[in-house]
Amino acid sequence: MPTLPELMNTLTVSDIKELLDYFPGASKVGRKELLLAPILHAMAGAGLQGVWEQLDDCQRLAVGEAVHDGHGIFHAARFAAKYGQQPAFRRSRVGERRYGSHGVMTALCLFLHWDGAHYVVPTDLQDRLKAFVPKPAANTLASAAALPEPASDAMPMTVRGTAPDALHDVVALLRASDQGLIAVSDKTRLPGIAGVRVVEGKIAGGDFYEATAPKDAWEQSIGPIKALAWPLLLQAGALAQLNGSKLGLTAAGMKALQLAPADVVRGIWRKWLSSTLLDEMSRVDAIKGQKSKARMSAVGPRRAIVAQYLQRCPLDSWISISDLSRFMRAEGCPLTICHDIGNLYIGDPNYGSLGYGGEHTWNVLQLRYLLCVLFEVCATLGMIDVAYVSPHEARCDYGDLWGTDEMSFLSRYDGLMYFRLNALGAYCLGVRDSYTPVAAAPTCTLAVQANLHVRVSGGELSTDELLMLDNWASRETDQLWRLDREKAIAAIERGHDAAQLAAFLQERDSQPLPVQVEGFLRNCSRQGKAMTVLATSLLIECVDLETADLIAAHKDTARLCMRAGARHLVVRLDQEDKFRKAARLLGYGIPA
Repeated sequence: MPTLPELMNTLTVSDIKELLDYFPGASKVGRKELLLAPILHAMAGAGLQGVWEQLDDCQRLAVGEAVHDGHGIFHAARFAAKYGQQPAFRRSRVGERRYGSHGVMTALCLFLHWDGAHYVVPTDLQDRLKAFVPKPAANTLASAAALPEPASDAMPMTVRGTAPDALHDVVALLRASDQGLIAVSDKTRLPGIAGVRVVEGKIAGGDFYEATAPKDAWEQSIGPIKALAWPLLLQAGALAQLNGSKLGLTAAGMKALQLAPADVVRGIWRKWLSSTLLDEMSRVDAIKGQKSKARMSAVGPRRAIVAQYLQRCPLDSWISISDLSRFMRAEGCPLTICHDIGNLYIGDPNYGSLGYGGEHTWNVLQLRYLLCVLFEVCATLGMIDVAYVSPHEARCDYGDLWGTDEMSFLSRYDGLMYFRLNALGAYCLGVRDSYTPVAAAPTCTLAVQANLHVRVSGGELSTDELLMLDNWASRETDQLWRLDREKAIAAIERGHDAAQLAAFLQERDSQPLPVQVEGFLRNCSRQGKAMTVLATSLLIECVDLETADLIAAHKDTARLCMRAGARHLVVRLDQEDKFRKAARLLGYGIPA
């Protein structure tokens, strides 16, 4: 690091004369070395603190940040994020109106000098300044126990606790994958329209936004979030893999059906951190060029950084996205999205290059990536509760960029305003060693009747209570439900437990459950588990009875197949390759 004399010598005579104003009585006549002498003499002695006292509060904070930086560097972007302002290195001359003037140098220029890359504190001043310059306060991440009261003209905000939904969804979608219901692309591994619809029918509470058709060709469509994320997360977690055109469970996925849902979710999160299945930034599809020459950064380090900052979030406290973004910038967060930003663009690769973004770059890239990870991954996995509005016109930090005039949002995640790290998230992140699902307090009372009717006798059903009843019962009126055997069997197939429903009903009814209801639940529990899916299989038809008899009886193929009728054989998918090889050795093939 250069010394004060070395840095002062890089200034022009005009600059030095401006700085002499902060040393009363100093002469402004003479050669450069004579002009510098009183400045260097004062700064080397008792005059240092006198010059310090001429700084305003913001300038003193700037010097403090640089002096206590360790390397003596003033980080302008981090300072602006922490304090919401920048210190003045120059001020306009009194009465000056001359075009192109940069103003007169302030006393801050005696402490912070440009070395070609940064503003720095001269090495010979650092220890002396530390003696009286206060150490800056640490960065803090603002949080609150409750969300702020919305303004009268604010957009309607949705608040969702996500953990109960995620614990339901992960089981439901594992079973859907085991049944071969979810179709995904063999190239992108993303579900298409049909696959998204299947997932939407399985997830609790629906997606974050209701699917609506655009009003015209110009309106941006939000599209699925949870419904698209779950198939990818199951694959990233090595719980599901592509079998043909549909997802099927891996051995780990079959085992996961027997585990506690919270442990399955935690396993998915940990596997996702190192997965390369998808770059979440590609979901911000308004930003083009990501697959060309942009040289996107590796996803693993990015995800690790987001995880590190989530670990620093207080539990059960609401944090605004703006505050998290500010905190990350103030900490000097090394969240690199792309190594060649000039090749990313909006609309047109020539006019819309993000290389022209300037101060917008963080909000366009880092913030949008952060929003995607929080909303599409963390909220889907139930790690954070969320408060969000429609993304349309939710953020106005990209309007100066070329090609955005007709856009009402830059990403479908722009509506996420606040999040809250919950107990499931703390467990997944390793902040807590265990997780116990928290039962929501009842918001209503029920009357459970012998004819299997469930009547709301007081209060109103919450969203979670509605979901619980809807899993097991058919709605006859707003206040009356009837336990339904078909729905109950379907719920048990999806991994629900009849004992949970019994506890739910009993907690809300002051009378013991009727014996008819207990018998109904007992029978459904037994019959709902009457059959078990062991594996997904192929049904193979042989050309004639003799071929079927030979293959079913031969020692090399008999152990790999089962008879299913006169000319049909059943082969498990995970045994298909072995069966084909053994059949070929016998002289028989299976055309694709």
